[in-house]
Amino acid sequence: MTEEEKQPEQEELKSERPSKMMNDMIKGLRDFGSAALEKAEEYGKIATEKAEELTKQGKIKLDIHQLNRSRTKQLAELGELVFNLAKENKLKKLADHENFVVLVKSINDLDAEIKEKEALEQQVANEEGDGNSE
Repeated sequence: MTEEEKQPEQEELKSERPSKMMNDMIKGLRDFGSAALEKAEEYGKIATEKAEELTKQGKIKLDIHQLNRSRTKQLAELGELVFNLAKENKLKKLADHENFVVLVKSINDLDAEIKEKEALEQQVANEEGDGNSE
């Protein structure tokens, strides 16, 4: 083969190499893009689940806070009632006083509701702990 005949063959080989390299590179980028998309979807699902858990926990904490505020207000009312009755020397009739009975029952109900919410909060926290270990 002469020098001139070898040149077109070499040029064909050279032109095929960049094309094959380019195709390989494009394929690699596509594979990388697909893998990145899958990971992004996976992390998106995890972030959504975590946001839902935190929202649930936050709502429970807010409920507990509001219940505690109501309890504090009622304790203040009870204290004021007892103080006023003491001032008037009527503490012997405290157990018979209508507001006293209502306030004590209401405070006891709030205490029970707060305990339920705190138990629920603990349950949610435990579920989150179990969910994170998977």
